[in-house]
Amino acid sequence: MTLQVIKPGLQTTLQGAPYSGHRHLGMPAAGAADCFSLALANNLVGNAPDAVALEMTLDDAKFAAMHPLAFAVSGAASFLRINGEDKPTYVSVSAKPGDEIHIGSADRGCRSYLAISGAIESQTLLSGQSTYLAASLGGFHGRALQVGDVVKCTPDGRSVNRGKKIPDDLRPIMSGKYLIRVTAGPEYSQLDDESQIRLFANKYKAGTRINRMGISLNNGNLETTNALHMKSAPVFPGTIQCPPDGVPFLLGPDAQTTGGYPRIAQVIRADRHLIGQVRSGSEIQFVMTSNERATEIYRQKLSLLAPMLGIESLW
Repeated sequence: MTLQVIKPGLQTTLQGAPYSGHRHLGMPAAGAADCFSLALANNLVGNAPDAVALEMTLDDAKFAAMHPLAFAVSGAASFLRINGEDKPTYVSVSAKPGDEIHIGSADRGCRSYLAISGAIESQTLLSGQSTYLAASLGGFHGRALQVGDVVKCTPDGRSVNRGKKIPDDLRPIMSGKYLIRVTAGPEYSQLDDESQIRLFANKYKAGTRINRMGISLNNGNLETTNALHMKSAPVFPGTIQCPPDGVPFLLGPDAQTTGGYPRIAQVIRADRHLIGQVRSGSEIQFVMTSNERATEIYRQKLSLLAPMLGIESLW
């Protein structure tokens, strides 16, 4: 089965599970920025939750089906159309050879996912197949899709329940406003008292300095002590750093593995997928929780999602 790119949009890449063992090479984890939306699309077409799919950022995209396809679209897409006819997102649909698939731009969120029944051909590295653009690794020759590219998919023989849909209460809400829970980072105590209050009282705005590596947070600078004398230390997706200019920076899936700025907070694992839907102008408010409570929330979320989606972990 094949899908040809007519219009790739701003950035369309092949993304699935993050790389395992990536830290041994000092490279980012990569992987789908919103692993929850990825799992929803894959579930509709009978794939594993972390199977490779097409991740589209902000802009609309168009594809041509070259063989019969069973597919599904999730995430921030404003619409799905086949040959100009509206089709629902979060529902498994099919396309015939020659059909044009048009996925709408994101109105509020940032990323959409197109999953195809079967295994999308993608370069493998460290047991992962996701695209890491900065190093031209994985995915479709290590780059974003371009006009004329052909994405190949090997059928796995499983039948797909056409018309299967994700229940409304499991579909993420793309509101442009996010309440994200965090735990205190290793250097949280380096924030002065006023900045500790401001970190949670403010409603931050995602700035224009935004990509898969991270997001600048505007609307209230923070003050730290010893920020210029810190040695590089491990960082992860979801780490919030505070550079000397006081503008917090929220790290994303392509974040570096070490950093030299105070790590003032860490997004809890259960909420980390929300980072993938933050766009410039999105509003974010952070809520502090404990490490113990963060673990409990994560286990509760997995117990809710596992029966339907088969999710064993969120990254």
